Amino acid sequence: MFTWCENMGRSGEMLFTREGTVTTNNEQVNSEMRRNIMKQSGEAVQYSRRWSLIFCLPVLVLLGLAGGRGWAAENPPSPVQVKADKVVVEVNGVKLTQSEVDQKINRTVESLKGQIPPDQLEEFQKNIQSKIVDDFVTRTIINQEIEKQKITVDESEVKKALSEIEAKVPQGMTLETMLQQGGVTMEEMRENILFSLRANKLFEMQVKSDYVPSNEEIATYYNENKKKYDMPETVHARHILAKVDEKADEKVKAERKQKIDGERKQLVEGADFAKLASEQSDCPSKARGGDLGTFPRGRMVKPFEDAAFGQKVNEIGPVIETQFGFHIIQVLEHNQAKQKLLDEVKGPIAETLKNRKSQESAQNYMDQLKKKAKIVYPEAGSAQK
Repeated sequence: MFTWCENMGRSGEMLFTREGTVTTNNEQVNSEMRRNIMKQSGEAVQYSRRWSLIFCLPVLVLLGLAGGRGWAAENPPSPVQVKADKVVVEVNGVKLTQSEVDQKINRTVESLKGQIPPDQLEEFQKNIQSKIVDDFVTRTIINQEIEKQKITVDESEVKKALSEIEAKVPQGMTLETMLQQGGVTMEEMRENILFSLRANKLFEMQVKSDYVPSNEEIATYYNENKKKYDMPETVHARHILAKVDEKADEKVKAERKQKIDGERKQLVEGADFAKLASEQSDCPSKARGGDLGTFPRGRMVKPFEDAAFGQKVNEIGPVIETQFGFHIIQVLEHNQAKQKLLDEVKGPIAETLKNRKSQESAQNYMDQLKKKAKIVYPEAGSAQK
């Protein structure tokens, strides 16, 4: 059974593909949402200084693999065998053991089961180990500096950040379920949020920047990145769907066609499109009066795309048929392809350049903290101080 999604940004709806086929999009959308939510839980919540530091290991993993192609369930990757409890790295006296690393690797692999090619498992596990160690070093150094500076956050700040994350969870799912799919517990989520908020306050205190990009710098960035400002042709449309099951016989199809023909007649005679869509459409977009938002070419199945991009603005289009049933489309806006002018994007470019400068300053501060720390890798027989 197919589910319905007008665009990839909404979960549990129908995804139209360029080839005129439809894919079951719940998993794809949920993987994307899960990555975004996991990323937000592991980032330093952005304040005025505009830096984001990702410290959450599952984020690093999920950003690369969640939502990827699945692999045969009958050949799942084998878990890492927990090794002797040797110390992998020690940071200012705080140790990370191999058993702790292996447990995290196993949990990560389990959360991504079916998505790791068996022949790439060993390399994947090595990469994950490296990320775990790097994450431990960074977190430990920052946590120690946070304690040294006596930086705290209120519970209200944590709850606010958590609420912002919960608001991004797709309808029909819970945050707990999504975290479980990502191999992260709610307690870890809260710890990530707490750490991120405190870390951000630390960087706000220690990293100062009064940098303001010049007009010349903004123009240079624009000229070097013009392709970023290419805007494709788009339409903003709404529709009414009379859904027809793919196994329906000709009699049922004829009945559905007759129904939607009657609805089109009402629209031509002046009926309110949004009201009629909310009452008669078989698409979840009925909750928005049939509004599908704005989309470019290549997003919808071919018959739908051809009709939408070929209609005049505000006209009630003819009834068209796709594999999902019969549609009435009304185009509300038709925007031709163009490139945004420099004056249109000066503000965003200035923010991008400020962010870049802030990130550089934050990285320099982080490098200074690492230089002061005693970091020992026993197996390698080396120490960094």
